[in-house]
Amino acid sequence: MLINQVINRRLTVRETRSDSSEINRLLAAAVVSTRFCNLLLNDPARAIADGFAGEQFVLSEDEQDFILSLRASSLKEFAAQLCDHLSRRYAPTQSKVPESFNKDSWPM
Repeated sequence: MLINQVINRRLTVRETRSDSSEINRLLAAAVVSTRFCNLLLNDPARAIADGFAGEQFVLSEDEQDFILSLRASSLKEFAAQLCDHLSRRYAPTQSKVPESFNKDSWPM
């Protein structure tokens, strides 16, 4: 005899994006709403959790951790710190060619 078990479980799926579109949305909300901006500067965890205008921010764990670590007294300062972080994070890496490798050693 086979017994079928049905397990009802509600799952929340969070899709994270590798680009900075969610951070852009977060900054846009701060630009259009003084209230949200003040919340973001003073209690970023709550600002992220509450979202803005019925929309949630889907940030990666790294993005959220970084935003929570920021200490800024103005949106300008907040954005400058974010831009600095993102420019280092998404900067292209340069690979170094070993000095022992040179074009004269290539076979023809």
